[in-house]
This record gives sequence, structure tokens and C-alpha cells, in this order.
Amino acid sequence: MIKASKRQAFKESVSDTALAFAMNVPIGFGIIAFANWIGIITVTYEQNVKLVILQNIVFTTVAIIRKTYVRVWFENKRLQKGA
Repeated sequence: MIKASKRQAFKESVSDTALAFAMNVPIGFGIIAFANWIGIITVTYEQNVKLVILQNIVFTTVAIIRKTYVRVWFENKRLQKGA
């Protein structure tokens, strides 16, 4: 039985997540700035930067792991049906 390539799935996940990261960084700054503006949180610019960095490290790591394993699972299901 053929198995899906974890390496290929990982490369695909990293590529897709890199695109999402480029979009999420400015969105993260905007969300924290908006929350600061309406009074949900009170942060300095330095704290805002740290929060966005932490948020993106966590979400990027989770996304790469999740996307890799979901891709491998679906590819294995596809290969099982074709075999």
C-alpha cells in the first residue's frame, strides 16, 4: 500500500502557512490596536509588537502541524480508495 509523503505534506503546509502569516501579522496589529482603542486592553507599542509576535509563533506552529497531518490523512484516504 502506498502512503502519502509527510515531507511533501509538510512543504505544502509551510508554503500555505507562510502566505497566511504574511496576512496575519498586519491583522494582528490591527486587532490589538483596535482592542486598545476601545478599551478592552491597554498596551504600549512595544507590548503590541510582543503580543503579535507571540500570537503568530503559536498560530503558525499549530497551523503547520495541523495542516501536515490533515493533508497526510486525506491523501492516505484517497490512496486507499484508489488501491
